[in-house]
Amino acid sequence: MISQRSSLLCPLAALPFLMASAFAQSGTKSTPAPLSAEVYVVKPAPFAQTLSTVGTLRANEAVTLVSELPRRLIKIHVKEGSEVAAGELLFKLDDSDLVAELGETEARLKLAGTNKQRVNTLLPSNAISQQQFDITTADLSILEAHKITQAAQISKTEIRAPFAGRVGVRMVSEGAFVSPTTPLITLQDVSQIKVDFPLPERYASEVKSGQKFTFTVAGNGQIFEGTVTVIEPAIDAATRSLLVRGLCAAPQGLLPGGFAEVTLTLDGLVNGFSVPSQAIVPSPRGQGVYLVADGKAKLQSVEIGIRTDDAVQILRGVSQGDLVVTTNLMRIRPGIPVTAVKSP
Repeated sequence: MISQRSSLLCPLAALPFLMASAFAQSGTKSTPAPLSAEVYVVKPAPFAQTLSTVGTLRANEAVTLVSELPRRLIKIHVKEGSEVAAGELLFKLDDSDLVAELGETEARLKLAGTNKQRVNTLLPSNAISQQQFDITTADLSILEAHKITQAAQISKTEIRAPFAGRVGVRMVSEGAFVSPTTPLITLQDVSQIKVDFPLPERYASEVKSGQKFTFTVAGNGQIFEGTVTVIEPAIDAATRSLLVRGLCAAPQGLLPGGFAEVTLTLDGLVNGFSVPSQAIVPSPRGQGVYLVADGKAKLQSVEIGIRTDDAVQILRGVSQGDLVVTTNLMRIRPGIPVTAVKSP
């Protein structure tokens, strides 16, 4: 009996040692395998600052033609939608009464000229008074002035193109009575197209006349080029923006009034650290990147600046030589081991 109890107590006596061994084994954590990820070595890089905005297309010159005189329209010389030259006759107004008045003035002017020649010969011999001579001379001058005025009135009955361009839809017909408030037709010079676009006031000192820009319009896949020609000297107090006007010298297919998406590259280059755009990840403070430091991943908040299609400017948060993770970002977590593979 004694021997049997001894054999039973031996396994019970060894139980604490077995349990301790089991707990020791269960408490041991296996070290995870390092995550392999490509990294980018941070280095300074200049950025050409690119701004995107929207603009409006305008004709190089545009006008709505009206009559300066209230008169009847007797002849239309222009065809709708046609190209016209500068000075070309477009509309003719009734000038019959003005022509008759001019004829009367010319007849009176001829007589006044004869009288002037006569008094010129009589005055030296004192055959007439100085007063008569002055009155005759004044009559001649007044009639000459009347003739010039009437000729100017007659010229206003001919409505001509002030510049070369293309006319639009005609808004009157022959026989209509027109006045200075009656629009006749529009004339647009589209040999060049102006592009008006706003810029935030903080860029007022960075945009200059002569800078190049590009723009696109809806329904046209072509990228057009333009040059800044005019910068408004004051900032709009309502929008806090600066109005800039550019000129496109090759506006094939562009029409005034269209909507343009403008891209302007400023001349000044801004220095900063460049990282690939895919390295940027959300962070508790906005934007961040994963750095590899001492073989482990570290989430670093950063302040970003200019973005391009494939790179992002880092203003604060990284230093030259830091290793920024660019791949395996869905699997990486702060503190895990990372095997850095430099990007080619």
